[in-house]
Amino acid sequence: MNKNNLHEIEDMKTLLLCGGEGTRLHPLTKKIPKPLVKIKNKTIIDHIIEHLYKSGLKDFLICSGYKSNMLSRHFNTYKSVNAKIVNSGTVDILQRILDCKSMIGNEFMVCYGDTIADVNIEKLYTFHKSHSGIATVCSYHLKQNFGIIKKNDENLVVSFNEKPKYPGSINIGYFIFDKQIFKPAQTVNNWLDLINILIKQKQLFSFEHDGVHITINTLNELALAEKSIDLYLETLK
Repeated sequence: MNKNNLHEIEDMKTLLLCGGEGTRLHPLTKKIPKPLVKIKNKTIIDHIIEHLYKSGLKDFLICSGYKSNMLSRHFNTYKSVNAKIVNSGTVDILQRILDCKSMIGNEFMVCYGDTIADVNIEKLYTFHKSHSGIATVCSYHLKQNFGIIKKNDENLVVSFNEKPKYPGSINIGYFIFDKQIFKPAQTVNNWLDLINILIKQKQLFSFEHDGVHITINTLNELALAEKSIDLYLETLK
């Protein structure tokens, strides 16, 4: 890793969004917050932080809400990682970021607390620095491997597409922001409005991730994560 990049990455705070109730993971999340759900005997949030820490990020702000006390107890067990709980209660993502304003520097990362990905942080940071915007989102291009058949109510086939092109990329929950983000952030009411104003102002760029990403929103996705986590861990070796 470039030494200058390493120092700048080490200086960044990382905001981990861990405040949601995770209702789609009931009954598991009736007792614990979603980031503490385990995959192969390790919590989701530990999988995320382990990769980020090895990539040079050392200071974490845990943006909590639901069952914040459990997250606080969990992070009290951390020794080498500097993790501070910021409990905003039940609020929008935008407010969680605003609540951390006084604790961050010129650049900072924001990561969803339910998405595990082997994002190359140095490449993401270099991409961000090389573009003119104040925000970068990490995206993943969806791949469609199946032919698509459309039929009507009488089961008559009305179209057949053997190799369709899937429309666009998805947000996988890894962002880098410059501190200038707080100026437009104070003019809107929620996270999505902030993203849309950045798009309108041509300030948001997309860094495409082509590696492994695992999102855990439902019990089915959790079961898939149990099967795919070994591939993720292998890529980090």
